[in-house]
Amino acid sequence: MFEFFVVCFLGLIFGSFANVCIYRMPRNMSVVKPNSHCISCNAFIKWYDNIPIVSYIFLKGKCRRCKSKISLKYPLVEFSCVILFLSMYYLYGFAFMLIPFCLLVFSLLVTTIIDFEFKIIPDEISFMLMIVGFFTSFFNLNLGETIGQRVLNSFLGFLVGGGSLFIIAVIGKFIFKKDAMGGGDIKVMAGVGTFIGWDKVLFAIFVASLFGSIVGIILIICKKIGRKQEIPFGPYLALSSFLTLFLSPQMIINYLFMLEEKFFLKYLLIDLQNF
Repeated sequence: MFEFFVVCFLGLIFGSFANVCIYRMPRNMSVVKPNSHCISCNAFIKWYDNIPIVSYIFLKGKCRRCKSKISLKYPLVEFSCVILFLSMYYLYGFAFMLIPFCLLVFSLLVTTIIDFEFKIIPDEISFMLMIVGFFTSFFNLNLGETIGQRVLNSFLGFLVGGGSLFIIAVIGKFIFKKDAMGGGDIKVMAGVGTFIGWDKVLFAIFVASLFGSIVGIILIICKKIGRKQEIPFGPYLALSSFLTLFLSPQMIINYLFMLEEKFFLKYLLIDLQNF
């Protein structure tokens, strides 16, 4: 129970810091200075008004000084970070590898929201993932049985994660005569690859492309976006990367084949009935 509360506490702290990163990084502001302040009246926020989730509830979602509304996004990000940290605790327990994988899901959360709002992925996040992922690969049992296998798999994950998207970007630009893939997507998946290895990162990219295509088609049909309008790819990459932590590529492939078989049989029966 003590470990559970420690993980929750750290999730709240990092969730609060995630909000700082989400607001300041796209605006090229320091995440360290100045101290937290109200974006409406610029008043510095006291420590007792900056307690994750609790202060939002106590202040009824308003600034103590100017009474302007505080976005619900802030407590939602903090709560999401707690859930993500607890999911890593479920996977890795209260052990050393809990730390780097909490940093991974923290980065995926920040990446998702920044890319969704600003269509950019800060390089600081990607480079941090590359460094942390590679230097903790020695202890990452998911990457192999021996230290040599783990380091090699981490390095291959870096190459495949960034390289495959780079190839897609080059081909897409040649065909469509414009950028088809952002540099931020390439770099962040290179970082993710150092954590999950070449096979999982390749599968994560496939799943992200599938999700992105389905959502994009639905939005076009519903006339929410135009055919040539760009949509952020980072959220789909983050979601698929997170899913691969729980499911092996083989498990997901088997599930997809099962769905395909069901749909095939369904339409085959319909054709026979029509015949």
